[in-house]
Amino acid sequence: MEFILSLLQGLGDAGQTVIDFFSNAPNWFEQIFIYLNAWYVKIRLYMLIKYIEMSYRTAEFLLNEIGFAEFIISAFNALPGELRYYAFLFKIPQAINVYFNFLATGFVMKISRM
Repeated sequence: MEFILSLLQGLGDAGQTVIDFFSNAPNWFEQIFIYLNAWYVKIRLYMLIKYIEMSYRTAEFLLNEIGFAEFIISAFNALPGELRYYAFLFKIPQAINVYFNFLATGFVMKISRM
């Protein structure tokens, strides 16, 4: 009798396994789409970072081409000695250069998206 009960229990468990398989199949598809979406977001973010790097390099090239950094340095060299010393001590020319690199990068990104 025990054998028959365990056999019926095994058949019932096998049937429940098949039912669980088919009831969990939509969850597998959902997990696949979540995984694919995560890869899409990762690739898109990577491409955006590369686009920003390229825009920054382009902006740097444009500012060097027109001689902006040399203009800032020569303008600060024309200042009186003590004022020039403090300007270079607080790195004001580098700060102005970084700020205009930021503006030029934004300009390049805006023009590139046309």
